Amino acid sequence: SRASAYNLSLHEQARGFSHKFNIPYSAVAYGSGSTDTVTVTLGALPANWVINNALVNVSTAFAGTTAFTVQVGTTTSSAAFVTATSVLSAGVIGSPLSATLTNATGTASANLVATFTNATGGSPSALTAGALDIYLNIVDLSGAGPKLG
Repeated sequence: SRASAYNLSLHEQARGFSHKFNIPYSAVAYGSGSTDTVTVTLGALPANWVINNALVNVSTAFAGTTAFTVQVGTTTSSAAFVTATSVLSAGVIGSPLSATLTNATGTASANLVATFTNATGGSPSALTAGALDIYLNIVDLSGAGPKLG
């Protein structure tokens, strides 16, 4: 499934993020097992990239399962930007000042993903509520600056 993606305005970018991805519970309400994982594709990164800021805002707590987490990364490193954290409570995961968020770079295009994991009772298909926004600062380095070597 795919998230709704938004380029942020200059005013919003002043907060340190370039992109926002919205994921409602209906985008992850799949599967039937108590340990199911649902991956949401956020989009493709450019060939030469840096992500230096990541944050998840759970605007509506996810409900309908007893243990549900999200992590944000790429198809090659699924927790590169935000490590697995519960989304059963509303609030902010990570912050621009958090040392737990990993700066990441790449020299090949990769897909951005949010991976949702159900750990115990219920399944993602039983979700009845929940929404979150993922904020990332994505820097396209293609053609930026002088080439070394």
